[in-house]
Amino acid sequence: MFQPKQVIEGKIFIHQRRDELLHVASKRYLPGCYFECFIGAKNFTGHFVEVHCQPADEVRVIYMQKNSKNKIIALFNQTQQVIHLHPMNLIFSTWSLQHRLLPNILKLLSLLFILIFGLFALAAFSVDQFHLNKVISDTFIFTLIGFVLFTIGFVLPIGLPYMHIRLYRTLKLLKMLDLTMDQILRMEKMNPQNGIYHLLTQSEEFANVAPSTD
Repeated sequence: MFQPKQVIEGKIFIHQRRDELLHVASKRYLPGCYFECFIGAKNFTGHFVEVHCQPADEVRVIYMQKNSKNKIIALFNQTQQVIHLHPMNLIFSTWSLQHRLLPNILKLLSLLFILIFGLFALAAFSVDQFHLNKVISDTFIFTLIGFVLFTIGFVLPIGLPYMHIRLYRTLKLLKMLDLTMDQILRMEKMNPQNGIYHLLTQSEEFANVAPSTD
């Protein structure tokens, strides 16, 4: 049953936390942290790979009611500038298209071309009819056919719908967290596997905690 997502802002006070495996995908778990906290006058539960919160940190939280409990599904620690998302969330834009997807596709095609070229070259040598131009042309055709079949058989019916759902859910959460495009781009470039995004650099963090000299 669909559960509406709600947003709350305020100071967070974690009163209980414990180590507990976080379910990521089918039969896959990561070491995680389950916690219970107060924000305002309400009690909340959360479960991420890590939790970066000190008492009275200002947070913006997206939560949903499940089994009569307020379950946190995304947390933005505004004091520490740390965003907590589930590891399955995926941020994707033209930046990822240019710097991640296209380079990986080119690497995959290059590897496939090399493997098929090697097989065709061995077959041609075995019958003493090696012709470089023919081997290259056949390799190119079979590589192209293999890539097209993989795209039609897997990417279009399974990969794209799955990616679309993950992208749509993440984009909706990021909008509810009220992040700027610069912050989202910075998160996208980080691409951490644990779903924890530290938006401040080390120098900015030091400046925030450095004692005043006044």
